[in-house]
This record gives sequence, C-alpha cells and structure tokens, in this order.
Amino acid sequence: MRIALYSPHFYPLTGGLEHMVAYMAQSFAERGHQVSVVCQTPGNAPNPEFPFTVWRQVGFRREWLVLRQADVVLMFNVSLKGIPVILLSGRPLVISHQTPYLPDWRGQMKIWVARRLARRNICCSAHLAAHLGAASRVIPNAYDEKTFCNRQPWVFRECDLVFVGRLVSDKGVSVLLRALKRLHTRGLSLRLSIVGQGPEEATLHHLAAVLGLSKWVVFEGEKQGAELAALLNQHRVLVVPSVWAEPFGIVALEGLACGCVVVASQVGGLPEALGGLGHFFPSGDAEALADLLARLWERPFDFLPPADQVAAHLSAHTRDAVAARYLAVFSEISG
Repeated sequence: MRIALYSPHFYPLTGGLEHMVAYMAQSFAERGHQVSVVCQTPGNAPNPEFPFTVWRQVGFRREWLVLRQADVVLMFNVSLKGIPVILLSGRPLVISHQTPYLPDWRGQMKIWVARRLARRNICCSAHLAAHLGAASRVIPNAYDEKTFCNRQPWVFRECDLVFVGRLVSDKGVSVLLRALKRLHTRGLSLRLSIVGQGPEEATLHHLAAVLGLSKWVVFEGEKQGAELAALLNQHRVLVVPSVWAEPFGIVALEGLACGCVVVASQVGGLPEALGGLGHFFPSGDAEALADLLARLWERPFDFLPPADQVAAHLSAHTRDAVAARYLAVFSEISG
C-alpha cells in the first residue's frame, strides 16, 4: 500500500504529535508499505535516517503529486491549509486527531472537515473522541518500546521525582513545585528533576528559588531517546501534573515502561494512557498531590503496579500494535 502522511509539524520537532507521525511512518515502512511524509518543518529532505521519504516545504504542486500517488492520506490533526491539496489529489482521507480544537471559527471548520470530508476519523483517546463531535474510532498512541524499558530495579533507584515535558503553564510544573514545598514543610525532603525546555523555564527557576527549593530541584534541559530512558530508570516516581486535559500522554507510557510509579492529574486522556496502573490527584491541587506522594513514600510497595499488568498494557501500545490498527482502517476504505 502507498501511504502518505500529512503533518505540518514533524522532526526535528519532538512533541507527542511529531513522535506519533514518525512512529507510524516507520512502522508502516517496516511492514513493507511505501511511505511518504509531507510536512512544513524545515530540514534536509529526504532524510536518510528514516526508512521513508520526507517532503519538506515543497510547494503545492509537489505535494499534490506525492498525495496523488498514494492509496490513502493520513492527516495528523486537521490542517485547513492542507485540505485543498488533499481534496484535489482525490485520495481517501483518514484524520488522526491528537488534540481538541479551539471553540472558534477555525475549530468549527476543522470539525466540519472531520464530519464531511474524512473517510475515517481516529482519536487517540475516548476523552478526545467525546469532544470531537464526529464519528470516530479510538486508537491509542504508541511509544518507543525498543528505547523505553525497565533496566533498573525500583528499590535500587537513587532519584526521587521526575517531570518530563515542555515547560509551559499547561503542564502544571508550578503545581508540582508547590506540592514539593508542602512535603518539605512536613519533613519529607524529596528531590525533583525537571526535564524539558520552554518559555516558562525562567519563571519556574524563580518559583523554585522563592519556595526555597533551588538545591532540591535540578533542571536537566531537554532529553530524548536513550538519554531520557536512562534518566527515567534512575527515578522512582514520574509525575504528570497537567492542568489542561491532555488528549493522551505518551510520557505516561514511557514512565511505566521504564519502571517508574506514575502519578498524574485526573484529567483528559491520562487515565486511559495509564490503563488503571497509575495514581491520580485532582488537576491543579498541590495539596492533594503532596498527600498522595506522602502516602506513596510511606508505603511504596503498595503503589508499584503488577509487572504482568504493566506488560499487558504496554503491549497494546507498541508501535507495531498501533500501526496494525491504523492499517486495518486503511484496508477498510482502500478495498
């Protein structure tokens, strides 16, 4: 099958969306399909490190030629700018929705596209599907199972808490810092590693200093791949304190796979990503998070998820397992 993936954002950007595009393109190619990625992210094209062709900022005519040769076009999130060239290609459109759309006219147009123009809609969580307003199939996101795995027994880990994500207010790092301060006030002096970069980094440095936590909080910068997996294997607990409704949360899968206890906000698609194997607190509630972490440190083995259940849950989120479900959808509409 010839598959074209259309995503304005792609590598070297490294968010959850970009990871999913790369995971699916690579898995499709490894299964013997002819795969092309069309994107607007600058970079060298074609990129030799991928087993598929990447077309970057090539213009309308080249995009049309690439899409026209495909049996199916998979678009990641609705791109209003990309819809005309896809329609002119005449190829069946499948949309993978990775985030909710804003309640403005653009968002309403994107929902109209999903309802009227897509042959199939795929949502990464039931939470997102409930907000889409169009018939859709839930296929969860994948993680890199070859990189993220448990190499260090939990009892031998020397680091306490870790956060991984973009440093923006939506991710709730300030909530985590305030919870950490409450724990220190109670006499539980845990250390926190913050992994990521973003516009809130200076603000978070300042907040840590104001709370008297500077020597207890380490800003690790951005980590990817094997380096991130090694860091997760050094920590006991991954905290995902998002204050917005995460559509899914690949980082939660990565934490589980690396043997962390995962503590997360009870919001959005995070409970689905963790499959009942995480521990939750109300979004934005620093006191509740502190209470949960205090209980965890008092009786840690009560919080460790059973290894067989973790393995079973993760097996449904490997790149190959998720790609197989996407390919089944493509087969339905390609004949």
